[in-house]
Amino acid sequence: MRRYCGLALTLLLSCAGVTAQTAPVSALSSAAFYYGEQPPLSDLQAFDIAVVEPDHVRHPAQRSRSGDSGRHELFAYVSLGEVHSTRDYYKQLPAGSLRTENAAWNSSVIDQTAPGWSEFFLSKIIAPLWEKGWRGFFLDTLDSYQLFAKTDAERKIQVDAMVATLREFKRRYPDAKLILNRGFEMLPEIAPLTYAVAAESLYSRYDAGRRQYGAVPENDRSWLLAHMELVRDQYHLPVISIDYVDPAKPNARELARATAKKIAAHGFIPWVADGGLASMGVSNIETIPRTVLVLLDVPAGEDLHTTEAQRFLGIHLNYLGLRYEFVDLASESLPQKILAGRYAGVVSWFAGGAYHPELLPWLKKRKDEGVPVAILSKLGFQLSPAAATQLGLTAFTTGKPDKLTVVSSDPEMIGFETPPRPDRTEIDFLRLANASDKSLLRLQDGRGNIYDAAAITPWGGFALSPFVVASIPGTEQSFWVLQPQKFLRAALRLPEMPVPDVTTEGGRRILMSHVDGDGFASRAEVPGTPLSVQVLQKEIWEKYQIPVTISVIEGEISPKGVYPQLSAQTEALARKLFQLPYVEPASHTYSHPFSWRDAMDPERAAVAHVPGEEEAHRLDVPGYVFDLQREIKGSMDYVNTLLGGGKKAEVLLWTGNCEPLPAAIAQTYLDGYLNMNGGDTLITESNKTWTEIASQGIRKKGWYQVFAPNQNENVYTNNWTGPFYGFERVIETFKLTEEPVRFKPVDIYFHFYAGTKPATLGALQKIHSWAVAQPFTRLYSSQYIRKVLDFENTSYARSIDGGDLVIRTGKHLRTLRLPPGAATPSLSVSSGVAGVAPGPAGAYLITSAGEVRVSSQPQVKPILALYEASGAVSNFSRTETAGGSNLSFTLSANGAASFSVSNSNKCSATADGKALTRSAGNKNSIASSKYAAQSAAHLAITQYEIRTSPNNFATTEYNVRVQCAA
Repeated sequence: MRRYCGLALTLLLSCAGVTAQTAPVSALSSAAFYYGEQPPLSDLQAFDIAVVEPDHVRHPAQRSRSGDSGRHELFAYVSLGEVHSTRDYYKQLPAGSLRTENAAWNSSVIDQTAPGWSEFFLSKIIAPLWEKGWRGFFLDTLDSYQLFAKTDAERKIQVDAMVATLREFKRRYPDAKLILNRGFEMLPEIAPLTYAVAAESLYSRYDAGRRQYGAVPENDRSWLLAHMELVRDQYHLPVISIDYVDPAKPNARELARATAKKIAAHGFIPWVADGGLASMGVSNIETIPRTVLVLLDVPAGEDLHTTEAQRFLGIHLNYLGLRYEFVDLASESLPQKILAGRYAGVVSWFAGGAYHPELLPWLKKRKDEGVPVAILSKLGFQLSPAAATQLGLTAFTTGKPDKLTVVSSDPEMIGFETPPRPDRTEIDFLRLANASDKSLLRLQDGRGNIYDAAAITPWGGFALSPFVVASIPGTEQSFWVLQPQKFLRAALRLPEMPVPDVTTEGGRRILMSHVDGDGFASRAEVPGTPLSVQVLQKEIWEKYQIPVTISVIEGEISPKGVYPQLSAQTEALARKLFQLPYVEPASHTYSHPFSWRDAMDPERAAVAHVPGEEEAHRLDVPGYVFDLQREIKGSMDYVNTLLGGGKKAEVLLWTGNCEPLPAAIAQTYLDGYLNMNGGDTLITESNKTWTEIASQGIRKKGWYQVFAPNQNENVYTNNWTGPFYGFERVIETFKLTEEPVRFKPVDIYFHFYAGTKPATLGALQKIHSWAVAQPFTRLYSSQYIRKVLDFENTSYARSIDGGDLVIRTGKHLRTLRLPPGAATPSLSVSSGVAGVAPGPAGAYLITSAGEVRVSSQPQVKPILALYEASGAVSNFSRTETAGGSNLSFTLSANGAASFSVSNSNKCSATADGKALTRSAGNKNSIASSKYAAQSAAHLAITQYEIRTSPNNFATTEYNVRVQCAA
């Protein structure tokens, strides 16, 4: 962006009345500008528009939102008046286009009258962007011509040429939205073509040449303010004011807020950020960051999946409503971008021996920036006495302690699953320097030396090994010494607010099921030896009829696969299976890679089993050379040939070790598919520890792999060695991931070969019988996957004046979880909130829109609301009259549906105009759960069922009306 004084205000005023038409006022209320690499698109969606460098975004149209999901659109930064030599079109510029240089920005200034320039701009710069899906354009450097045009006549020629270019722009692309950076002198001609006008430096400015920040002189501000007010009042266009605050300045964030408030007081839309516009600034709203940067070392040959940071921390960050990104210091550099406003905090988890000399200075910058830091396990750097002082610590030297005893420990955070066991061979020689800081675990040696092994500090906190997770010698079991959620909440200074939740829909825990394709052609150990698929279809799927996502392996059942002699039978059975109305089709790839790293190794691509290696890395499909496209899109295309009735496969289930490389995950997105599998949630009564609960997924090089909520029968039967009834213990997992904390939905996940063993078949029947008796919302895997992806993209923002919390979750995620003990927000003042349901550790808000505004006011008096629903709610409205209360909403469910309302009195209900009858005794309702028992008694809950055709398991929308007397 460039800043010049432009033409005199009198010239603009004199021309203002020339154009009869003026552009309509836009309802634009917030804007963001982020030119840095890897823009935080999830957070930027909190703003109505966000201007970014187009080279940094792949599919801009996919990020757009409208309607009840909130308004959001990405705009492409485009320079009309200057060009930098790094642009890929620089060498193709028409001869004579470059007139002079702008030394401050190291760029060349365009002569707008140069032959061929206008057409080049439209066909070589704009057209490719339009083809990529860009519909909004921020036009910068509109007054750069003033560097060489020194007379009024010279300036008018340049302005006229730009006006002609922009008119042609809108003629070719009438749906394009154009934001001008200043360009005041053109508005008399092109105001009707303009979406909004921006201007820089109303109160604070940035000098790029000197790299200096400063206040705008009063004369300059008065001049600019007059122009901006004219744009607002004469042309009725939204006006955006972009100001700059030094991020290195103490209290920079507070200064940015104060500046934004001053701008907003003029009726303009503010954006206040750093001079390079490479940070999350402040507009009329300010985002509340919910991304955590996790630092670690990934040992050579190991996958992110198996690191302690991923295995142990991931689910707790998710539960706290946080998404996270990894920085592997074994192969990556620490990011040098501004973290304040973008990241909720930094968490490090290093193993013994990790030493990164650059880490401490980097952490010091984060401390100065106000970004909380939580250090877990090992420091990752050497702590000298001088360095310790910077962190409010005292580092000391002494001999190895002869003994260590616990002096004090915080009972809320230490000794969570196992007590702290001091180890004199593993102790860091440090303690808190300030008595006001909070020690969580203090030890003393025989010489009287004090050690603080865990603490909460002004900059965050730390908990050091072995007092984070303790491993049990001789076993593979680990237990938390630290209470991870309470520690993270305190160290990262997380605000108490509702968080997105993927375990629950309509106030009810989610039930889903999915099947990996392994063993489709296996024979069952029952009379007649039918194929396992035949046994499962008869004994499980046709009997219980719950939504289930079933995959097949092309290389196992197709004529070109490993069992060509069976393919006629297996393909026919697959077609029959996919005809079942409650079956969602999926692919389990072409050759079922067991190790994705090995399968994708070019040196192994042509063989399934390398001589001398113990195991094959994929199925040995005759003549097949590994091809990622064949594994993913090819197998999905094959599954679609088995389908009828309008079904289409869109889910790929990972195979083998479920540790795909980033390129494989990326391919699913590039091909337009959903992906799931992986993660190891194995908590049971005999292994009762939160270390056995996996996260919702993992991000690798920017691509997100969604994990299966829990594991399959293979691990419950000791890798299919027995006991084969062992899979029934998954019910223990389901219960332990429900209470005391609901970490996971219920996912009945198994393979086709589970149908070969009578004992496993019996376990499956027991599991299904238990599940269908619970008050669950039944979903397909694709619906769950989309919720997880919405979780990753959810944004939080609050008005700079405080007030309501604005949460944009997206189209598919319809649940927010309140912190334990939190008051219910006012349902009548909040928007997008249909009701509230009880939960094991905090109530669940049933939301009805992709944008939710949660009031800071509590709900004072009882109000008619949804209590539960067996599906997603949308189009919700509540009306209060003297005669009573009415609810209206759309309920989207897979087949038959039910819902309950609370605080109901003499109610009647209809669905699609048909009267509904009440369910006696709130059958199969969460009102009967033990965590709801206390509240349900006085909430006057009424339950209704919506019946449908026995064969209808499709996602169906019901238009519901509820009327209750006063």
